[in-house]
Amino acid sequence: MRLPVPRPGGALCNMRSSLRCTLLALLCLASPAGAGTSRWASREPLLIGAIEVLTENPTQWRRLELRAQIHGTFETPFDEREIAVDAEVATPSGRTLRVPAFFYQEFERRVRGRADGTSQEIMTAVGLPEWRVRYLPAEAGRHSIRILARDRSGKAESAPIAVQVAPAAGRGYIRVSKRDPHYFEFDDGTPYFAVGMNIVEGPLSEYYRWIPRLAKNGGNFSRLWIGHPHFALELGPMGEYRLDAAWKLDRVMELSEEYGIYQKMCIDWIRHITPRGEPRKQFDLEDYAYSVSNGGPCRNMRDFFELAEARRLFKNRLRYTVARWGASTHVMAWELWNEINAIDRSVRDDRTLILDWNREMCRYLKSIDPAARLTTNSLGSSGFWPEMWQMPENDFAQMHNYYGWHRPEDEELARDMAGLMIKWLEPVRHFSKPYLFAEFGVIREKPEIRALCDADAQGVHLHNGLWAPLAYGAAGTGHIWWWGDYVDAKNLYFHFVPVARFVEGIPWTTARFRPIVVESSHEQLRVLGLRGEPLTILWVQNRLHTWWRVVHKEPVPPVPPSELTLAEMSDGRYRIEIWDTWKGGVLSRAEARATGGRLGIRLPELARDLALKIHPVR
Repeated sequence: MRLPVPRPGGALCNMRSSLRCTLLALLCLASPAGAGTSRWASREPLLIGAIEVLTENPTQWRRLELRAQIHGTFETPFDEREIAVDAEVATPSGRTLRVPAFFYQEFERRVRGRADGTSQEIMTAVGLPEWRVRYLPAEAGRHSIRILARDRSGKAESAPIAVQVAPAAGRGYIRVSKRDPHYFEFDDGTPYFAVGMNIVEGPLSEYYRWIPRLAKNGGNFSRLWIGHPHFALELGPMGEYRLDAAWKLDRVMELSEEYGIYQKMCIDWIRHITPRGEPRKQFDLEDYAYSVSNGGPCRNMRDFFELAEARRLFKNRLRYTVARWGASTHVMAWELWNEINAIDRSVRDDRTLILDWNREMCRYLKSIDPAARLTTNSLGSSGFWPEMWQMPENDFAQMHNYYGWHRPEDEELARDMAGLMIKWLEPVRHFSKPYLFAEFGVIREKPEIRALCDADAQGVHLHNGLWAPLAYGAAGTGHIWWWGDYVDAKNLYFHFVPVARFVEGIPWTTARFRPIVVESSHEQLRVLGLRGEPLTILWVQNRLHTWWRVVHKEPVPPVPPSELTLAEMSDGRYRIEIWDTWKGGVLSRAEARATGGRLGIRLPELARDLALKIHPVR
């Protein structure tokens, strides 16, 4: 029997008879909340009922959604050992795919204003829970789909149903480029360069503003923490998943698809597991399901990474995550953990254990994800584990760093955001894979530093953090952390426009970009660049134009007209475009000739920074 879901506060929704109330009460008494037991526990024989295609006019590269009536015997529908439901899809080309199904609950959302001017989201369950399948057809034609189910009583399978998929254009999923492993591309070979920022958590109502604003200013990338309380599945008793949070995350992904934002989904982030009654610590959720206090197996973080049962339970969450959101091409990658080296000291230095866990979870994700999309991990500020980026299971490398949390020797450097990025990208650029500066900024947790950040009202540190990685060979801009109370609050989205216009059309995966040697006639210039075939790109910065000097109103004298000399250039004529990095667009065009492998370029007076595209004239 499929039972209705309790509304918040314990009232039951959509109760049609007193018999159902009685049955649900008996079931709850028989199966108290605890490890592996949920409010959705069932005692019915395994049976697959009707299967309904919910998607009208199924189309290639568009998510296809099905609903299946499933009855079974299980303590929780979120444990593969209790019940596993999959779709077996036979494609027109003869391939057979296994797509995991997931347990679903529909919700209604209301937003109610509070007296203090803030708003409250009220989620109300609608109807009965059900099993759903989401599948992305990469082929047009006739697909044959049957549902497979297994519980502790046995196995069942449905008769196949036929779904005709109409042809449509699509770029597919994001991959590491086969032509240049330092960059990303879609399945169809179109390059993907990640322009955006972290937007990791917040009320759903805020996403309806954040995502369109980022996209309308040229952004195509964001990062979500789907382990954060706003979207977390496993908060509360082990065996319960927060289906209201999953429903909200569905809406975020729909927005992302509508506006062309590709999400790096960070699956977890906590740093401590502390049993209830012990002192709480930062990044320690009292209601984290894996704690022994909630029926989980763990008394600390070492247990989480070490115990076989904890690993098994985490794989259940990965399975659900893939089942529910894996059919979206706008999931750019699965990121296992936020700053996994920043966890509790009882395990943080045990690299062998953490890397073993990392390897196992990435392999599992690729084995169950029909798209076999990118997987990775992340380390905290200044963290560098070469073993992590040598691991083939981590498809790309990442770095985080900030002003305000550094070792003393780094604090001075962090006053120059571009200089900070160059230093910390250097260690991760040598693994023949894409690399990103995935978090940066001026921290806001300390009041005195928050005041410094707010004083950078024009976003100089954001600006320099976008451009420096681009010209240093990264596969995206830098991705700033404080999206809501800095970028959004100060309406700094305009910084994404020039960089998005500049990177448009750059052949990242075919130009064979490599660092270029540039001589400048003025020591106050910083020049970062990549020489490619046929295109060469440069970012030229007045070294003194840093956020620190601007905030402290220190002099930033412009660099007088100067000259750059590029080495190892083929002899011949070149067309030079000088770009405005603050407003976007070409400031000027000129031609110059390279002789003896050297090309000279004249620059105008430079107050802040500019970018160049250099094309050979055929």
